[in-house]
Amino acid sequence: MRAAFLTVLLAVFSANAQVKDPWTQPHGLVPDKETAIKIAEAVLFPIYGEGRISGERPYKVTLTDGFWRVTGSLPPTLPGEVMFGGTFYITISQWDARVIEIGHEE
Repeated sequence: MRAAFLTVLLAVFSANAQVKDPWTQPHGLVPDKETAIKIAEAVLFPIYGEGRISGERPYKVTLTDGFWRVTGSLPPTLPGEVMFGGTFYITISQWDARVIEIGHEE
């Protein structure tokens, strides 16, 4: 009986040792720009619509002081053409994936 208990206890501790703790990842929960883009789209599509956000590709993605900033791009214009409107922006924490700021410039 004692041997069975020790076997189960050892199995539980071994399983826990193999799980990576996201809070101790060297580059946080959002380690790269691809992950930042996926999070941005998951948040922005329901708010502004997939077509509107996808239409602002290619996205501009920067990492500054532990925060990912993802913004949209305006479509190219012809010489002399005036562009009206703005692009989305979202700021995401690299370490815990919190959305810090979100909006759309008009």
